[in-house]
Amino acid sequence: MLRKKAVLLACCAFAFGIGMTATAVAACNNTCRLGCERAYASCNPATTNCELNYANCYRRCGCVLP
Repeated sequence: MLRKKAVLLACCAFAFGIGMTATAVAACNNTCRLGCERAYASCNPATTNCELNYANCYRRCGCVLP
């Protein structure tokens, strides 16, 4: 009985994790993200911190990970 309960809880935790990941990916604005990628591609690392600007832009779009 205890083993069945542990398996059920593990399945529920897995499903919850998949749901959270899907929500995070769906919240990312693709048009905004593509703008960030274009700005990063045209960025000059000698004058600005391209990585930091890209990460901040990505987060403003609602994306979780750059």
